[in-house]
Amino acid sequence: MQLTWDTEDSWFDRTYELETDDGDTIEQFDGQPTLDKLRQAERQYGERINLWQAGLICSNCRSEINGRFAADPASSLLCWDCAMDSQGDTQNGLRVNTDPTKAVMSESQLHTKSLCDHVINVATGCRHGCKFCYVPTTPALEHREDMLNEQADVDDAQQDWGSYLLYRDDLPERLHQVLDERDPSERKQTDRGRGVVMLSSGTDCYQDRRAAQITRGCVKELIAHELPVRILTRSPAVVRDLDLFKQAGDLITVGSSIASLDTELVSAMEPNAPPPMARWEALDTLQQADVPVFVSMSPTYPGMDKYEIDNLLGHFSALGAEVVFHEPINPRGANFELCRAAAKDAGRDDIARTLETFANDHQAWVEYALKQINLVQRRATRYDNLNVHSWPDDQLIKATSGQLNQQLRAMQQAVSPEQFGSHSPKPDSSQAALTAETESVGHLL
Repeated sequence: MQLTWDTEDSWFDRTYELETDDGDTIEQFDGQPTLDKLRQAERQYGERINLWQAGLICSNCRSEINGRFAADPASSLLCWDCAMDSQGDTQNGLRVNTDPTKAVMSESQLHTKSLCDHVINVATGCRHGCKFCYVPTTPALEHREDMLNEQADVDDAQQDWGSYLLYRDDLPERLHQVLDERDPSERKQTDRGRGVVMLSSGTDCYQDRRAAQITRGCVKELIAHELPVRILTRSPAVVRDLDLFKQAGDLITVGSSIASLDTELVSAMEPNAPPPMARWEALDTLQQADVPVFVSMSPTYPGMDKYEIDNLLGHFSALGAEVVFHEPINPRGANFELCRAAAKDAGRDDIARTLETFANDHQAWVEYALKQINLVQRRATRYDNLNVHSWPDDQLIKATSGQLNQQLRAMQQAVSPEQFGSHSPKPDSSQAALTAETESVGHLL
């Protein structure tokens, strides 16, 4: 399928048609189509449209677009020069503009968590504004302070998190070029990462319509090149791409972050994200259509007892999730203070006090984290179809010794029991309780 064009009264007045590979017209556009209309056509007809050198005209300077492009908030197409000159817009308190990055598919260290070897981020920033999010403190944002200030008037990437979003509109086109031109044998592929490409580690790839359209185009390219894909999102809108996921078969898994079903607490910690049960229902819709699903139970909060853990794990068992990734909350960076303040503002003084204790007493956090890893692993044994994959932080490794230290290290090295194509590892024996049911973790420290 391709986009063709013809001129009217002048070179700039053009009509556009979508044609099949046989030259049959399947849709006509009156005047210059918006990016939204073109991405909708891709969804409707189930094929990608390569928008590079398709005769499209910049809505601002009226020049022909022959390379990189973006869109304004109204979805009108912009050439790259005009996009870079744009001051952006503010929509319901969210500063929106274009991300100038050249990055397409980047190598990732998330193979250490058995998540992926590569990441694709469809935007910089995120409208969810999760208080615990680590992304603003990563080099990907810390080294781009000037760009964030110029494109979205960001003074502090962490404090302003949730108030800016810079899209990468032409990412599907650039990914197509990268996958076609690069030698597949040169791609990173580790035992734990398995060559998986994750969307997205630094933003939510389905957080709104525009991000979802970029994501669909990228996933279409990845499965066309038979690359394994992991999607992580908090948005129920992910179900709109069910048709695409079914095409991918066992090359894709779709997951959501659900660390608690306490709506009040989740709303305080993830102020603009959909409710946790809406995420669960989206995964349930996918698994009923035989799409493999997983859950990121991260970060779990202090005060969660065995009854709340059981309730969570019971919901995940009902999903038939291939794996549940788990990690307790970690007192690192400025985001931890944001979590404490959010808990206090929400009237959860007990959690706020505990978080403050963790910030001031590292050993208290170590004991809490080990106890919660142990509790989740122990309660998971009540479900025959549930595999919990714990993520022990490096700080726990440094704080322990002996047998406990060895098991935590083994947990870090474990491969998640998910199937990607012919890769189908068995559950790792190290992913188990740290102590017996009647024992505490304390005596191991």
